[in-house]
Amino acid sequence: MAVTTMQFEALAPVPYSEARARMKTGDILLFHSLELQSAIIEHFTDSLWSHAAFVWCMPDIDRVLLLESVDTYGVRLLALSNRINGSSAAPAPYPGKLLLLRHSEFPDPPDPAKIGLMTRFAIDRLGYPYSTGDLIKIGMRIAAGLADQTLPGNLEPVNSYVCSEYVAKCYDAMGIDLAPDKEGVIAPADIADDPNVEAVCALCPDTRPG
Repeated sequence: MAVTTMQFEALAPVPYSEARARMKTGDILLFHSLELQSAIIEHFTDSLWSHAAFVWCMPDIDRVLLLESVDTYGVRLLALSNRINGSSAAPAPYPGKLLLLRHSEFPDPPDPAKIGLMTRFAIDRLGYPYSTGDLIKIGMRIAAGLADQTLPGNLEPVNSYVCSEYVAKCYDAMGIDLAPDKEGVIAPADIADDPNVEAVCALCPDTRPG
């Protein structure tokens, strides 16, 4: 079932350290922010959400990681705790709202072969930079998507993606069609509207002592 803004607002936020054990590889994390670029995305998609990423759990080393595509860096991998609670390099905790989603078609228990397809696709794109030309193309894809149009093949994502396209392409690598009713660019709002996702919990940073 899709998750509406009203349904999200009814959820009590769960601190990251309490929610960590409930997280699974492939869970999707949606972000809300008051920054200008995020506010523009939220306004034009009529949604609370401006960014999407997905979780990758590595129990052998006791780490929960986040894979995401960020405009200034391209695709990156980092500890989810650092993204939510802050780190020594960027100590401020995440200031916006966070929603953890789970897709009903994601294999549970995980299918190693399918997870391998997704992981290889995701990891092979780590560090791929956005050039100025890529950013222009991405802007054109967003404009086309808002008009419910699909641009010609030369503007289809290859190795540079807006955040929600990256998540959707990783899912596509294992045969799951994320936001199947959407043509053109996939926005974070479309992931929240996917009838096959459900809320795991609303997230918030851990409270820091003193």
